[in-house]
Amino acid sequence: MSGLSREESDAVKWVVLLFTVLFWGLAFTAIKYAVVFFTPYELAFLRFAVANLLFIPTIVLKGYRIEREDALKVFVLGVFGVSVYHVSLNAGETLISSGVASLIIATAPVFVLMFSSLLLDERITIWKAAGIALALLGVYILTNPESGGNAVGALLVFIGTLSAGIYTVGGKIMMKKYSPQTLTAYAMVLGTVPLLAFSGSSIYKIFQTDALPLLSVLFLGIFPTYISYQGWYYFLNKEEASRASVFLQTIPLVSILAGWVLLGEPVTAYTALGGGMIIGGVLMVLMHDGNN
Repeated sequence: MSGLSREESDAVKWVVLLFTVLFWGLAFTAIKYAVVFFTPYELAFLRFAVANLLFIPTIVLKGYRIEREDALKVFVLGVFGVSVYHVSLNAGETLISSGVASLIIATAPVFVLMFSSLLLDERITIWKAAGIALALLGVYILTNPESGGNAVGALLVFIGTLSAGIYTVGGKIMMKKYSPQTLTAYAMVLGTVPLLAFSGSSIYKIFQTDALPLLSVLFLGIFPTYISYQGWYYFLNKEEASRASVFLQTIPLVSILAGWVLLGEPVTAYTALGGGMIIGGVLMVLMHDGNN
C-alpha cells in the first residue's frame, strides 16, 4: 500500500477500522449462537484451532521469533488472552445476551488503567476515577434480568474482562521487546495449549453438528480473530492509540443491533441505561488522559 496517496491511505485506514469493529461486534452474536451447540471450552478450542491454521503459517512465513527465555511469559500471557478470556466469555453468554456481554467487555480499558497504575506507574486522575466508578455502576445495572443480564453470567464475562486487562498490560510490557504482530501470533498459538484437553470432544461434535454452527466457528476463527487483529494493528500504525481506542466503544452498538436483528434479543431501558453508563465511563477514562 506504499504506492497509495495520503487521501487513499486514509480511506483504507477507515475501511479497515470499519470492518474490524464490525467483525468484533458480530463475534458476540456468533458466540451466542454457537455456544448452544458447543460447550464454552469446545467453542474456544475450535475457534482457535481455526485461527491457528492461519497464525502458524504467518509465524513461519514472516519469520516471527521469540527468545526461549520469554516462551513461558508469552504462554502465560496467552492463557489469559485466549483460554481464560474466551472460555469465560463463552460461558457468560450461555446466561446473558450477546449485547450485554459486549457492554461488559467494553469495560476492559478500565482494568487496563487499573493494572497499569499498579505495574506501569500510570497515574489515575480524578476524571479517570469517576469514569471507572461510572462504568462499574453500569455493569451492576446490567446484572438485572430486565436488561438481558444475569448476575452469574455477568460475573463470568467480568472474569473475561479482567483477563483482557491482564493480557493487555502484560502485552504492553512484552511489546518493549517484540512487535505487536509477533507477540499476538505467539500468544494466540501458545494460549490455545490448555484447550487441547477438549480437542477430542470438540472434533467429535463437528461431525454431530449442522452447517450453521460450524460456519459460526469458522467466522469466529477467521474474521474476528485472525483478520481483525491484523486490521487493528494496521489501524494503530496509522492512528494514535488513545484515539484509536475510543472507536472500539462502537463495538457494543454493533453487538446489540446484531443480537436484536439476528437473535431476537430484547433491548430494554436497563440495557440502554447500563450500557450508556459503561460507554460514558470508559470514554471519560480514555479522553482525560493526564487531566485532573
